[in-house]
Amino acid sequence: MLLVSGDRAILYLFDGPRLAQAYIFSADDTGYALFDRCLKELNHAPLCVLVDVVEEEYRQDTIPHVGIADRRAVLARKYARLFRGTPYHHALAQGREGEGRKDDRVLLTAITRPEVVSAWLTPLIAHKVPVAGIYSLPVLSERLLKRIGATGPNVLLISLQKASGLRQTFFRDGQLKISRLAHMPRLGSVPFADHLFGEVEKLRRYLNSLALISRDSPLSIYILSHGQLLTELEQHCHDSDNEKFVLLDVDQVATRVGLDEGSGTHYSDVMFAHLLASEVPLNHYARPEETQYYTLHRLRLALATASLLMVLGSGGWSGINFIEGVNFKQQALDATQKSRFYGQRYELARAKLPPTPVEPEQIKTAVDAVASLRQYKPDPAILLGLLGGVLERTPVVTLDELAWAAAADPDAEVVASDQRRAEQERVLASDGQYYQIAELSAHLEPFDGDFRKAIEVVDSLADELKAQARVKSVKVLQYPLDVRPEASVSGSATSAGVRVAPAFKIKLVLGAHDGQPG
Repeated sequence: MLLVSGDRAILYLFDGPRLAQAYIFSADDTGYALFDRCLKELNHAPLCVLVDVVEEEYRQDTIPHVGIADRRAVLARKYARLFRGTPYHHALAQGREGEGRKDDRVLLTAITRPEVVSAWLTPLIAHKVPVAGIYSLPVLSERLLKRIGATGPNVLLISLQKASGLRQTFFRDGQLKISRLAHMPRLGSVPFADHLFGEVEKLRRYLNSLALISRDSPLSIYILSHGQLLTELEQHCHDSDNEKFVLLDVDQVATRVGLDEGSGTHYSDVMFAHLLASEVPLNHYARPEETQYYTLHRLRLALATASLLMVLGSGGWSGINFIEGVNFKQQALDATQKSRFYGQRYELARAKLPPTPVEPEQIKTAVDAVASLRQYKPDPAILLGLLGGVLERTPVVTLDELAWAAAADPDAEVVASDQRRAEQERVLASDGQYYQIAELSAHLEPFDGDFRKAIEVVDSLADELKAQARVKSVKVLQYPLDVRPEASVSGSATSAGVRVAPAFKIKLVLGAHDGQPG
């Protein structure tokens, strides 16, 4: 933690709740050179910069209650008008107005002489030190009120700073309103109590001129000191209707903020430094380019944490998988033992059975195959029923021969019996869809010799078959008379005075049937 004042800077190194080292650097070329050398030798841990300078201004103001983007634009205009020439400015939200537009009340603060801070920031950035932020000591003092029990409406906190002087910070209802840094002569050269009361009176008159003090309550003055100075103050501090004094030992307050032991001095620098280091708040003054290495530092920490969690997670997952693998291995061994046991029992039982010419496994396979064949065997009953109904309505047609087959291809032909059985076996093995194909040979009886009428009867029969719901296609393979243009017609329709009945053939295909049972 780096504490920056007007004429020096103090680098505090903490080891948890204990102050490990403190290095003081003067604000001149020699001090800057020593500070640069110190940064080369120290580890680049995250660092906070605490500013306690005279050149810090405070302005009470109001701004419209708007969104985040508009709020930033309004504040930027305020900064440009009130604090020109400095990039170090900050706004503290302090509630809203009770009437009118109910604007936001804000306290605008700024370091009006930026070179006081930038002189120390330059080597920090050059050495890539992760700077968490630049913080105002008076703003940070607001966090101390709860630790010391300062709950009154008018609170004046007074502390003696080794790096800067006498710091007086006024709070109204727990909110910072103004802070003043006064020069403090060397202790022992002037009466401390008289000098302190003189500075308090100056600040009190200024507060009255700004109407910041509530008239309904006295001004509660909390003074941080130690040892002989604390004893001297006890003799001069007397409560009245307008003032109430509370004297606090610096070492005791340091213990409340988490330090193992106090500094044993009258100064509060170490206490404020540890108050900041123990719980780093949001940045006050630092610009993004001044905190870039801190952002990278946090990103590295986040990646390292994520990597650690992934390693732990993968290790845990691997452990679970290993345990499951062991369980599965044990289950496999148990299953193997059970299989061996039941196999032995089976062989013993089998040895007691009478001998058979075929192995039981083969018998089971044959029985299953027969059951499957019976289950999936194509049945011509549907086709015969459909064909019988149509022929019943056409009495002049006499059926001579019917050839039937089942095939996966609707264009297949009804072939010889051996080939038909082989085709049906393939259909059964496919477990898919099959078509029923029939070729019927018939003749017309009675026949009066009119072939035109005979052809019309055959076409009418084919059309009626096509009209059936389950019929896929009907094709006349042979008419009673060959009507092709290239065919020649000869002979007689009678033989020895007897008319010859004209014969014809029709191919009928029923639509696909699912080979599955049911």
